[in-house]
Amino acid sequence: MADQVETLLAEAARLPYGEARTVLAERALREAEALREPEPAIAARLALTQAYQYGGEPAKSFATFSRTVAAYDAEPGRFTEWQARRVLWQFKWIMSDMRRFPEIPLRRALDALDDMERRYREAGAPQAVYAQRCRVALHLGDEPGVEEWLHRWETAPRDDLSDCRACDLGGRAYVLASLGRYEEAVAVGGPVVAGEFSCGVQPQSILCTLLTPYLKTGHLDEAAEAHRRAYRIVQGQLGYLDDIGDHLEFCALTGNETRGLEILERELPLLERPPSPAQARSFMTGAALVLRRLMETGHDGLTVRRAGRDVPVPELHAELAAGAREIAARFDVRNGDDVHTRRVAATLAAEPLVAHLPLVSPARRGEPAGRINPADTDSRTAIRELFELGEHDAGLAALRAAGDPAAAMETAKELADLDLDVEAAQAYAAAADLYRNAGELLAAGCAMRQRAKCVYFASDDFAEISEAYAQARAALTAASEAGERDAGEPGTGPSDTGQSDTGQSDAGRRREAVWELAGLGYDEAVALEWAKCHEAAAERCQEALDAYLALDDQIGAMRARELLEGLRQETEQED
Repeated sequence: MADQVETLLAEAARLPYGEARTVLAERALREAEALREPEPAIAARLALTQAYQYGGEPAKSFATFSRTVAAYDAEPGRFTEWQARRVLWQFKWIMSDMRRFPEIPLRRALDALDDMERRYREAGAPQAVYAQRCRVALHLGDEPGVEEWLHRWETAPRDDLSDCRACDLGGRAYVLASLGRYEEAVAVGGPVVAGEFSCGVQPQSILCTLLTPYLKTGHLDEAAEAHRRAYRIVQGQLGYLDDIGDHLEFCALTGNETRGLEILERELPLLERPPSPAQARSFMTGAALVLRRLMETGHDGLTVRRAGRDVPVPELHAELAAGAREIAARFDVRNGDDVHTRRVAATLAAEPLVAHLPLVSPARRGEPAGRINPADTDSRTAIRELFELGEHDAGLAALRAAGDPAAAMETAKELADLDLDVEAAQAYAAAADLYRNAGELLAAGCAMRQRAKCVYFASDDFAEISEAYAQARAALTAASEAGERDAGEPGTGPSDTGQSDTGQSDAGRRREAVWELAGLGYDEAVALEWAKCHEAAAERCQEALDAYLALDDQIGAMRARELLEGLRQETEQED
């Protein structure tokens, strides 16, 4: 039976976060608890807490996490070293969640933070606690406290329980932006935007954070690009409901009310099952601001489709604005102040920062969707922007008429999203050839990695799958080696300034190559596990883990550790 628990957890770990993964993790926990043996239940609860967190159901993680902590305090010797560290890591998730639910008493949240600090100090890792105290002070409107804890956060040495560098910088940028220190926020977020640091939630989160700072500091092109890049990643994802609200607010502040209405209609169903009241409030506030601007610009006769009926804009505006105020008031009752009510009121009354900020390149302006001629304009930019704006049908039509590698990559991604993996693999291979011919070895390697994944999904022939991964590894290794050579030879790279054509630094490109190789190792380990080659899978997974740790990508390392632990257990059982 313990083997069945391990099998279920391994199967769940291969799935994207969402209902299917969560259901498998829940089943694993039920079977583990039926065994009345502590160890399988520990593994299952840790996995289920994570599934709830990333699957848009953070409220359910309170119970699983508290039981894990109780079990650890009762019998710490039952936990492996890695599991004990995971308990501490998950404290950060729970603390963030406690700020998102007004029904959780403030005293309880502060006591939990004190408990977290005690445990982290015993582990010699206080930096993440300073970050949490800074965020709590921001939540409470305690600006002196924010400044004090931000200083400690910034000056404390990093440790193995710190957020990855991308998220650490993202958190600091968010605090600085909230304090109105916009230039500093933009500067702090720069390395993540440039690709020097990344993880599973970055750069999309920091791009969202920087929307207003970019506008406030006159970086209008960067603001439009941040909206396009980030929204394409987060659209339709329940866990990013608050970020989607920020994108709605951005549309209202930049004269893009029509674009905001499109996003609102697309994402409104997510509001029926919000992950938390705080995220619902953010979405409702941004949506209400868009609707208010539509009313003020003479579009109050429009309707929005919701739950099977067409709701007039004024009616929906009133409902969402009232909902945002009600949630803010609940937080203020909990905290004993009026901070959140004032913040919501300020956003609902906000005036545009820009009369109209075009969200597409000059070549696209004025062109109706689906009428792009890739030969009368910049096809690469135009096609990318079509997809980023959600105009998928028009994007596909334009892609078929274009012939550059970026177009082929977009085609491949669309085909993969439609589960047409054979066709997607062919498109990725074509993109790799085009990139290689253009001397863009890293882009070619990235395309080959995606091709290998499509071959894995499409084929039952392990020899074919192995060859696809071998080709991808060769391509990415060549790109990494070329990047190292260029770094040591001034003037041989894409430009004498050490910047690529897209503005990414040599260091950023080398880091991306290493990150892609780490991801390839993880992907190949999954494929090898499927083929029951557990020892070889463990070797590849260990390579991925080592690379993620060198990159300080804690989320990548977490995924690799989980898979590696399962693979080692399977290898031991075979022996």
